Amino acid sequence: MTDLNPAPDGSVKQGNRGGYVHTQVTKKDMKSYLLSVIAIFSAAIPGTLLAWWATSLLGLTGIPLALVTVVAGMVLSVAFFAGMIALGRALKFIK
Repeated sequence: MTDLNPAPDGSVKQGNRGGYVHTQVTKKDMKSYLLSVIAIFSAAIPGTLLAWWATSLLGLTGIPLALVTVVAGMVLSVAFFAGMIALGRALKFIK
């Protein structure tokens, strides 16, 4: 068996194989992951609703409405998610 050499980031490199053995996940890490998942779901709902409302105001219907709503919804959801992650990091809720 090869010796495990800790890296500066806390992970452990195993011999010369290049693989990593991950250290134990802490409660703080799990809280961060859970809040990130919650942020993803909470960004999807307002992003999609805002996109649907905005594209409906343009007078689109049917397939064009669906296609434009999907693209706009993704863009708005990513913007909401990035804003929530930045806010969470600024308030020290997540890493």
